[in-house]
Amino acid sequence: MTAQDTLRIFYEDEEVYEPIRRSLVSVYKLDTIKSGIMRPIKSAYNVKRGQYDATHLLSYLIRNKGGDVALWVVDEDIYYEGMNFVFGLASFGEGAILSRFRLNSIELIEKEAVHEIGHVLGLNHCPNRCVMHFSNSLLEAMEKPSELCESCKRRIKNLRDNVPML
Repeated sequence: MTAQDTLRIFYEDEEVYEPIRRSLVSVYKLDTIKSGIMRPIKSAYNVKRGQYDATHLLSYLIRNKGGDVALWVVDEDIYYEGMNFVFGLASFGEGAILSRFRLNSIELIEKEAVHEIGHVLGLNHCPNRCVMHFSNSLLEAMEKPSELCESCKRRIKNLRDNVPML
């Protein structure tokens, strides 16, 4: 993804678009497109778990998003194999899915959108006090900052400038 790329944002509830757009512009300087409503597909629902398979939803997004990278904000609970739940799941250079199901404020939704798009842009989980720190619980998500640490800011700058990291 280069500085000229645009991020498409799909959602189930339009109210999330503007706060997420502002956060992504602030942190990553990304152009965004309001891409409209996209509902989770029934084939991704796991009846035994009562959750949607994040991998299946992400694959669906990637197949149907058009040419740009995309973020899909869903209202349902999602999981990744081997985990009880996830807030989101991302694919480098392609897109991410984000669940609002366990996120109890718009601030947390914005924070996790920044986190997932960080993965799309090439960031990994970060050990520092950083929005890219892995969150295994709602409390951990609440406690981490909403901004990138200095190390992740440098990495994003280098990735976007297409300069290899030293």
